[in-house]
Amino acid sequence: MLLIEKTVKLLDDFHFGIFREHVKNLSLRSYYPLALLDVIDRNFEKEQDSEKLFKSVYGEAPDGEKDMKKFFQLAHHTFKLTGFLARNYPDYLQHNITRIQHLVNIGKLDKASLLAEMVLDISDKIEDFTAEIKVLQFLAQRESLLESFKQSMDYHERIRIVLKHKEALNEIMYVVSEQLKEKITEDKAKLNELQTFFKKYYNSESIVVQLMARLNACFFMHMFRDSRFYEENNFRELEAIEESMEKNSYVVYPHLFNLRPKLGFLKLNFSIRQLNTDKVLNETDEIIRQNEEDLFWNSFVNRAEINSIAIQSSHLVTNSFKSYRSDHIEKLPEETKERIEFLKNKCEHLLESRHLQEQFIRYINVSTIYAGLLLLGSKKDIEKSYALLENLLLSYQQVPFHAFIDPIYLNMIMAAFCLQDFEKVEKSYRRYKKSTNGKAVNPENDLTLHGFYYAAKWLETNRDQYIKKFDNILQKTMENPHLNTTRQLLEEVSYYFRFHQPSA
Repeated sequence: MLLIEKTVKLLDDFHFGIFREHVKNLSLRSYYPLALLDVIDRNFEKEQDSEKLFKSVYGEAPDGEKDMKKFFQLAHHTFKLTGFLARNYPDYLQHNITRIQHLVNIGKLDKASLLAEMVLDISDKIEDFTAEIKVLQFLAQRESLLESFKQSMDYHERIRIVLKHKEALNEIMYVVSEQLKEKITEDKAKLNELQTFFKKYYNSESIVVQLMARLNACFFMHMFRDSRFYEENNFRELEAIEESMEKNSYVVYPHLFNLRPKLGFLKLNFSIRQLNTDKVLNETDEIIRQNEEDLFWNSFVNRAEINSIAIQSSHLVTNSFKSYRSDHIEKLPEETKERIEFLKNKCEHLLESRHLQEQFIRYINVSTIYAGLLLLGSKKDIEKSYALLENLLLSYQQVPFHAFIDPIYLNMIMAAFCLQDFEKVEKSYRRYKKSTNGKAVNPENDLTLHGFYYAAKWLETNRDQYIKKFDNILQKTMENPHLNTTRQLLEEVSYYFRFHQPSA
């Protein structure tokens, strides 16, 4: 019996309806997966001949081995689509445990055993450890009652193995949570300790355990700012993890877990460091697309999507910000304009979310991102950007959100600079210095902010002292190769206003 055939027979009406609707929406591009679902008999006692199923799907009898190979590929593809259930309803097999118990209770052991064997096959394939253990316990006790103790021991031995997988999965999740509750610093000894821990599970028989370990090993390299994260072999590891996830898309994770956003986040950060614009945009699109299939975000703040939008917005502001020019909108490529509009709409939708509004820090974060995108628009948009951030500082002045202070004031100074409102530039700069006095700030943001401040002071006063201060900022950006884009941004400003010539 085909895997997809068994799976359909094991779904209750609720899960089958949800799965069928999902496949129906996908079938706008491909009709056949839905056609296959509709010709499978959901009676678990009835096994259907593959050639007859082929004829029911394609409307004609198969013509040899080639046609049957095509059909088996369709069956496998349709089974992989159960990944939608795995991500959103990972316990979709559980109701069968009650069905098995009921069949035993009414004297239909043969039917109960047939159903149990089907659940065992699928639960093992999708790594539903809970369902597999419950079925194994039933089968082990059945054999014991039938005095077939060797068979019973075999089932109990399998339970031992599955329990070890469950324990490993929980241990990984515990260690990740334990580490994230602490402030992460560049502690190489701690990172090496974590790497050793995760590597223990690289060869696990469980795909889920393997992937959780491998991906979190990469994740903490990034979090600890280890240079090895940006090595080419690490990117190949991320691609290998992605390939394995795609190949095994039907396996289940604990509810509310999805490794894809974390994987996309890591690939995105790698691509940004390599300054690969095409990869950046592809990865951000993929993160947003993947998240649309995770229904649990309807009850939570979608941090993965926010991270994706933030990275795209930062990339766009860094590479496309020329709003101080009178012709800046005309110079923006149409594709960039569409991207900015798309991200603005995403931000506006997020800012209307009750879940986001209840989390002040996240709300401030998205508002700051949105203000950055507005910086790339018309004069009206730029004015809106400044007003939005000014109201944000006023409304949340009692909330500690130091991590967002420098990007907020940077956006405000850039907005005021574009509007040639030097009074607002001065006001924002003084508030920034007061708010950050004695506190650590992001060096890139701080240098960019000072660059725009000194450029504004030169335009306002025409005093050479501000050109010298501006040049000093440029010199600091040259000392760090990671600040090349900052240097280019400031040089373009100085060249446009003709108070500095770009370096070679």
